[in-house]
Amino acid sequence: MTTTEADATKLGVAGRFVDGKVHDLQRRLLSDNYRDPAAVAALARLRRGAGKRPGEVLDVLEYTVSDTFFTHGETAATHQENAAHLAVTLYALHQQSRAERMYRRGADLGTALRLLNSGPVPDPILRRFRMLGTADSFDELSHHLRGVVQLLRAGSRPLDYGLLADQLVAWQDGRRSRVQLAWARGFHRTRRTERGDTTPDPDSPAT
Repeated sequence: MTTTEADATKLGVAGRFVDGKVHDLQRRLLSDNYRDPAAVAALARLRRGAGKRPGEVLDVLEYTVSDTFFTHGETAATHQENAAHLAVTLYALHQQSRAERMYRRGADLGTALRLLNSGPVPDPILRRFRMLGTADSFDELSHHLRGVVQLLRAGSRPLDYGLLADQLVAWQDGRRSRVQLAWARGFHRTRRTERGDTTPDPDSPAT
């Protein structure tokens, strides 16, 4: 089992779902031999879903909704539906017009942000990171995460969207401080070995 496969098996329900969906989209988008037009169109639809609530854009639901996310009779979006919708639409924003793979297992949010700059952390990046800790609602967190993804896209830094989905579930479930601590640990690590990015691209979906 490769490192990336091991990362995937540690994911929760939402994380495994997002890992599978995003891995498949990325494979179809960035194949050496064939760029699937259906995947290109799906990414465009998902970008239109960014900033919206689950269910508002019906033609993205195949990439954001699973019957494992809810039980019969529920009407409001569940935490897993919120997390999957946000994670997959953020990936669509991140991958737009990029030839590199912007989904990579093991690339946690804090470390990805920190690796945007090899020296002292610039104030704009530090401010953007700190704003994640000021969010009082999931909508506000979603807004700040879109800003983070724009920075990562500009800097060609990949992110683990399966891991992010599980963290978004935990954030909603009342484990906000645990999620923020995980992001902070990644962001404030400064060992030389973390300045490079040698994590291999994912080569199989989570099982």
